[in-house]
Amino acid sequence: MLSQPSRQRTRARAPRLPAGERRTQILDAAIRVFARQGYAGTGTADIAREASIGEPTIYRYYANKRDLYVAAIQQASDEIRTAWQQIADDAPDPVTALQRIGVWYYERMQRHPERLLLRFRSFTESPDPGAAQAARDEYRASLRFVESLFRDAQAQGLIGEDIDVRALTWLFIAVGSLLDVTQVLNLGDELTPSDVVRLAELLGGVQGAPE
Repeated sequence: MLSQPSRQRTRARAPRLPAGERRTQILDAAIRVFARQGYAGTGTADIAREASIGEPTIYRYYANKRDLYVAAIQQASDEIRTAWQQIADDAPDPVTALQRIGVWYYERMQRHPERLLLRFRSFTESPDPGAAQAARDEYRASLRFVESLFRDAQAQGLIGEDIDVRALTWLFIAVGSLLDVTQVLNLGDELTPSDVVRLAELLGGVQGAPE
């Protein structure tokens, strides 16, 4: 007969899931915890607790915390790029796409910031060269995506031929980083929607107010 503690442990055991669903569950939990606590402040026990599983379960899917961290960065980055691409595909022109991406970024940072915060943290908290390279690759991919939209806008006559597209791209990315910083530092009350609109206007043509 099981002792009382044993019965409690049996009841607390996570339900068995297919491997793909379990991996997704672990990744989602890792994204949330790494975003809150950073790489150094997170242990696999924290992630297991977030996912309501035993810590050994993590090691069935990931060799160590570093591998899980890299997978979390890549998952978060893929989801962000997919969202941006969908916005661009649905927009009538590249300027509108950039405007909508800016609004999306602002709203996500206010309501569901985990993936954006993890991506931001990965730029400065990567634990080793391999993880740092993954963060650099993601940053370059974001730059190329935004720059391609600005170049398309210029080719279509939506922004002036004399505009420095590279500089405009860096400014656009910098505004996103500013939103990241305000979230990390709990300064959301300092950067208001009106401030964001004004920043967008100063970028030159990428206008629109977050709702």
